[in-house]
Amino acid sequence: MRVVTWRGNANFTLDNVPKPSLTDNGEQKFVTITPSLPQKWSTPAANESVLVKIDTVGVCGTDVHITQGLFPSTPPKVLGHEGSGIIVEVGELIDPSRIGERVALNTTSHCGICKACRTWSFSRCERAEATSGMFAEYAVAPSQSAVSIPDRLDLEHAALTEPAACCLSGAEMMNVDQCDFGVVVGGGIMGLFTLAFLKKRGVKTMVMSEPVKARREIAIQFGADLLHDPLSSDLDEFIKDHTNGHGADIAAEVVGKPQLVAKCISIVRPRGQVLMVGVSPEGAPLPSDLYDLHYREITLKGAFGRGDVFTRTPEAIADLDFTGIISGRYDLENAQQAIIDSGEATGIKFVVKPNGYHQC
Repeated sequence: MRVVTWRGNANFTLDNVPKPSLTDNGEQKFVTITPSLPQKWSTPAANESVLVKIDTVGVCGTDVHITQGLFPSTPPKVLGHEGSGIIVEVGELIDPSRIGERVALNTTSHCGICKACRTWSFSRCERAEATSGMFAEYAVAPSQSAVSIPDRLDLEHAALTEPAACCLSGAEMMNVDQCDFGVVVGGGIMGLFTLAFLKKRGVKTMVMSEPVKARREIAIQFGADLLHDPLSSDLDEFIKDHTNGHGADIAAEVVGKPQLVAKCISIVRPRGQVLMVGVSPEGAPLPSDLYDLHYREITLKGAFGRGDVFTRTPEAIADLDFTGIISGRYDLENAQQAIIDSGEATGIKFVVKPNGYHQC
């Protein structure tokens, strides 16, 4: 099968490697070009795994940041962790009726009994088994990580389950009781999902602040009530004008820039809540007045990862209006260009189709 391998910096190669097998003498053949996993992750046992023919892989901001040296990762590595596809083979301990099932792929499994699973998050499981990189024609996943999707959700949009799960997990961390006014800064796919989930949870008025017109306007499909262009007016003044000077109840930063986290802190009311969904560079300081944050009793929360919500996310996104969300589709050979275009932040979501555009 073909895989795209990141070789460091902005360098990629298109490689032919053996297709994984779950049934060859009872031993799984993993893609040998993939390096060792993080210490706390392991490869799944073949008899408890599924082999998935990949339909769609979303290009994540993390993929972009890895190539820019802004997110820690070690080459060589097959990137891609936002995937969907069809199960074509199962291990001997897995019900064969799963073959043919349409699934969204979680990045890791969880045990449910370790300290992280019990007190923190399934996505930080200490015994996690990893799904293989998805910029490939096939991927191997623990059966638990291949989550069936509703009939009304197509495979292309099901690939957005992973980023949506990160946003749903973050939105559910917030206390939305008596929250009348919320703001999302950043109108990429993560910002759109964050806005949609906060709106669904009961925040009455939601604002999307985004400089790119197409991104800003598509937020209406996801529940935005007000749109703000930061190139035309100051967000602080915009929020004051619409809240009688009180400030927002909730503000979410979904870009990954520390100065925008500080902006979110500045626009919320006393005892307001700020949610960090965007991933700031490792080691970045918070350019904010800590006295002000302390004095106004602001709550600042980080949201990184899928929490415990991945299995119910396909249902949560199945009825969203995805019209115009996919800004570009790329063959596997052009995965590197997909990452470059995604980094330009001119579209909404760019995806790679490892097995072509017309897979059934």
